[in-house]
Amino acid sequence: MIEAQLFAALSALAGGRVFLLVAQHGTEAPYLVFSVPTNQGDDALAGLGAKRAAVQLDAYADSLLAAKGLLADALGAVDHMDPGDLMELQDYEPDTGLYRATAEVAIWT
Repeated sequence: MIEAQLFAALSALAGGRVFLLVAQHGTEAPYLVFSVPTNQGDDALAGLGAKRAAVQLDAYADSLLAAKGLLADALGAVDHMDPGDLMELQDYEPDTGLYRATAEVAIWT
């Protein structure tokens, strides 16, 4: 299961504040949230072949620089999984006062 592999790769980051899908309300920044919005199988002659998982990494911090640094650390932590198709974006969330740096990558499993 890709989620377990991702958690194992990311769990040492942000002081262990790494969450699947959503962080608990009131979690101290910085923290990392990851998700696998899609996991699409590839057809092969003998059934299903490899799967292409779309992985989203969201780093939250008190500054954009800190969020981008945590995201870079997260991308480094999953580098051994050969991520591709990198797309990055950033945002500010006024309701929490936190900056978010996001990366979306594809990982074949």
